[in-house]
Amino acid sequence: MGWPAFLVCLVEIPLVAWGTWVFSRRVRAGQYIRPEGPQGHAAKAGTPTMAGIVPLFFLTLGALLLGVGWHGGFALASAWLGGGIGLLDDLASQRRRANLGLTPGQKLLLGLAGAALLFLFLPKLQGLELQVPFSPRVIPLSALPPWAAFLLILLGFWGTTHAVNLTDGLDGLAAGAVIVALLALVPLLRGGELAGLSLASAGAVAGFLWINSFPAGAFLGDVGAMGLGGLLFGLCFAGGEILILPILGGLFVLEALSVILQVLSYRLGGKRLFKMSPLHHHLEEGKPPWPHLLPGADWPEPKVVVRLWLVACGFAVLGVWAG
Repeated sequence: MGWPAFLVCLVEIPLVAWGTWVFSRRVRAGQYIRPEGPQGHAAKAGTPTMAGIVPLFFLTLGALLLGVGWHGGFALASAWLGGGIGLLDDLASQRRRANLGLTPGQKLLLGLAGAALLFLFLPKLQGLELQVPFSPRVIPLSALPPWAAFLLILLGFWGTTHAVNLTDGLDGLAAGAVIVALLALVPLLRGGELAGLSLASAGAVAGFLWINSFPAGAFLGDVGAMGLGGLLFGLCFAGGEILILPILGGLFVLEALSVILQVLSYRLGGKRLFKMSPLHHHLEEGKPPWPHLLPGADWPEPKVVVRLWLVACGFAVLGVWAG
């Protein structure tokens, strides 16, 4: 890794902040707010969206400057495939002038196509071993049958891109949580191109967070959130840490689970488990799921964001320990 990665990380912070600022003023793509969302979010309507393409561009440029092999190429391909799906979703929302993008079926088909393209990289990832959490054991990727390797890629790619996208509902929440995960990956990846790419990417996302922090001047959009989710998956898979990812990115798992449980609870019992999902909206609405553990109601948006960042830090520490 060395000093070049640190230098790229530092340089990307102001570059991405500037690029996001320029993007937000040149591109006329405003955010559409779902009517059933939190009442306080109506004021966010019209905020420039799809700005997440800026950190994706600069982190790719930084990776090319640092030098990218097949492992880094896998991570970048995963980022842009996720970002591509998100971009189509964003464009569909802009065309319909509502917070309604691609259908679930369309997203699933695109996810299958993305996983199939990433599967083609496997012959180039020779010798890759998957670290077992909380154990010195490793599982050679070559020991998995092709169908199992494809299923692992599909679940990891599709799940991570959508989980990060679901987390992107409050100003700065997803970007800050992604930075935490990227920095935690640096020691897990033990040097080399992937560690450098992870550090440089953290700098790019930090630059975006400068603009995206409350009150946000620009949003990631699906292109940015799904792109960063794809990046996290790609780094973890190519670095052999894919089994650690659900621990390292525990906040994203919680956010996705809150949506899944909400849907199941309503369809099976006719009742909602949370006042609103994902979890961050439930906390924002002032109804913590466990009042004795999370006292205080009606948390303001910045407090929800910072406290969930702290949760992300806790999962990151646990993930480093597990690896």
